[in-house]
Amino acid sequence: MTEPQTAHGTAAQDVPALQDLVDDAAFLSHEHQLHLTDLHGDDAWAADLTTGVFTFTAPDGGTATCRLQFLGTAAPGPGTWMWAWQNVNGFPDAVLTAAESTRRTGLREAAEPELPLADDLAHRLALAAKAVTGSFAHYSAPVGGGTRAWFLLDDADLALPAPSVPRVVRTLSEGLLSVTVVDHRRAVASYASARGLPAVEDGTGAVVLDVPDGTVTVRFDERGRIAGISASSRRTAAPEAAAPLVAEPEAAAAEPAASAPTAPAPTVSEPPAGQPAAPEPAPAEHEPAVPEPSPAETTPEPRRRSWFRRRG
Repeated sequence: MTEPQTAHGTAAQDVPALQDLVDDAAFLSHEHQLHLTDLHGDDAWAADLTTGVFTFTAPDGGTATCRLQFLGTAAPGPGTWMWAWQNVNGFPDAVLTAAESTRRTGLREAAEPELPLADDLAHRLALAAKAVTGSFAHYSAPVGGGTRAWFLLDDADLALPAPSVPRVVRTLSEGLLSVTVVDHRRAVASYASARGLPAVEDGTGAVVLDVPDGTVTVRFDERGRIAGISASSRRTAAPEAAAPLVAEPEAAAAEPAASAPTAPAPTVSEPPAGQPAAPEPAPAEHEPAVPEPSPAETTPEPRRRSWFRRRG
């Protein structure tokens, strides 16, 4: 994993603010999640924390593997997020690097072993870890009773394709719905920088992104919030198929934090299609039984000690 460059320098800053890291990572993260869903949205999953390997198994039986980093668990039972470095199961240091790197930045929310699980905290902490590590794909895996384990995934096969006008428009419009973004201009500038898209102001305060197949113009209101997105293509391209407004393959997008300012949805020529959130399972502690077998498994495994036993 490499340290990302954003419009505001690297993410390794002295005592960064959580919201700044979220703003820097929001749009690039959402594009990676769209791409991950395109590749593996229907696949079963398995995680081996002893070897640091995450495996996707397609309905036809084909498999794909990538490297994983274990960030932590979100458990609705105790109502807390627990960082991976607080887990007592003796996982190898190699799979805890992202969690440890985030803690070493001095980020206040990364210094506490457990945090009250409020609003979209788990997603926001994952975005912070992405901004710190430069690994921008994540998977929020259900491990029993409502508890979810959060992983960062890294592999050459997960790299984004070249940017296109339809995908950039979709990323910016849907990205605002996936997590609370406060500094919209910063978020757009960071995304443009990370994707290598030249960005200039057009004299009216709007920002024009130069995409290989055209341009995307982002307009802001008087409070600096995205108010509209328009696009111009240099060649005719087939419209991208609509997909769920989901920031991860298996869970609906989190609701914006109640304390953060909200912005009206930007105007786009083709508004993204949404889907209702899936019902939540019953609450559980951070120490569930072994992860539930994936649909691809035909023989149940014997029960074994939980991955996510609580420290103390």
